[in-house]
Amino acid sequence: MLANESITKSEFKPLRGTDTVAAVRERMKEEQVTALPVVDPTTQKLIGQIKLDQLSKVEDNKQVSDLQMDKVVQIFEGQHIFEGVRLMLQYELNLLPLVNDEATYLGVITKQQILEAISKMLNLEQKGSVLTIEIEPIDFSLSEIVQVIEAEGAKILGVAVESPDSNHQAFEVSVKLNLEDISRVTAALKRYGYTVLAESESTVFENDLEYRADELIKYIDM
Repeated sequence: MLANESITKSEFKPLRGTDTVAAVRERMKEEQVTALPVVDPTTQKLIGQIKLDQLSKVEDNKQVSDLQMDKVVQIFEGQHIFEGVRLMLQYELNLLPLVNDEATYLGVITKQQILEAISKMLNLEQKGSVLTIEIEPIDFSLSEIVQVIEAEGAKILGVAVESPDSNHQAFEVSVKLNLEDISRVTAALKRYGYTVLAESESTVFENDLEYRADELIKYIDM
């Protein structure tokens, strides 16, 4: 899914140079954010951002134009939504301004909109079943898994991959399928040497993917 105005709060008003520090503090409290974009009202170009920690020792009647603005963190129209996730994690932001190729402000993408987009990509609302497969890094191949699954007449609705870490050395791949009875798929995967850790119906799968989305929320909230 690409970042565009369909998943953007276009009505979100950015800061302007004439806004006072008191108004900015109030706006951040209202929006529950620690940074807000600043736009030139004449050109509608994104020119910077103001962070909450910049305001701690500034008088209320000072204006945004009196402050040293941070370099803006933005996502361009047409970039993948995963780039939005990366930027939110890297810069600890709850929203990202969306701009076009000419840096014209189009709106903001919020953390909630990011999560809703990921939920849609993973087909959380679709019924089906799930398989969780353990794969050693040396054997990791999604293409073979897809071939085995589709050979048994199943369609893949969503895939979530958990990479190895210091506590667990194998990949864990959760695959959402359109079938309720996945016994044939499980048997086929086992014949090909895959370790099937879990198989469940859609309600459990939805919880599994929601858990992974919750993990993403935790990272974004950090």
